[in-house]
Amino acid sequence: MASILRAWTAVAAKRPLATITVTNGVLGGLGDVLAQTIEAHNSKRRFNWDRSRTLRFIAWGSICAPIFHNWYLFLNRIYPITTLTSKRNFTMSVTKRVVTDQLVYAPLGIAGFFMAMNLMEGGGWQSGKKRLKEYFAPTLKANYAVWPVVQMVNFGFVPVLYRVPFSSIVSVFWNAFISWANAQSASKVELPVEMPHLVVHPDEVSEKETMHR
Repeated sequence: MASILRAWTAVAAKRPLATITVTNGVLGGLGDVLAQTIEAHNSKRRFNWDRSRTLRFIAWGSICAPIFHNWYLFLNRIYPITTLTSKRNFTMSVTKRVVTDQLVYAPLGIAGFFMAMNLMEGGGWQSGKKRLKEYFAPTLKANYAVWPVVQMVNFGFVPVLYRVPFSSIVSVFWNAFISWANAQSASKVELPVEMPHLVVHPDEVSEKETMHR
């Protein structure tokens, strides 16, 4: 494991964006495979790998990686932490990074995910809006139960070079959740979140879109 980390660090030091892009794409795909495995187990059916769905997750992870990387650098610039930073200022800077990340990046990233998946699945604007209306709020709620703590550790204790990979490793499990959530939207199965919501019917949406064209 240590040798793998050393090798990754050596490559990332020379080509950070390319390395992060590939890493994020691979981990995004792993998260989706994990989600599909969980879905098959929960439904007591044989695992049938949906390769196109996994490819969509690899594409999304790869696209997001440079944005993610530059977002972290931006947070570093506006809320700097140095070796001379006092404990109080250190805590304040980390907290500001987490709050900004969760209030700005998290909702935009989740909305972008559902719209991008809808587009890659061949859906139109109306189906995208329905998907957001149904699944944006519960997914954001789940995000706030996980990511503030993760990012507090990430921004406070993880070296800069490893922050995106650290998030990406946690994202394997997070992507498993949102991949599963996205699949439920497409297959008209409700999320196990205790809040009222509409059930998306992709076929009906497609018919309505066709009628309005």
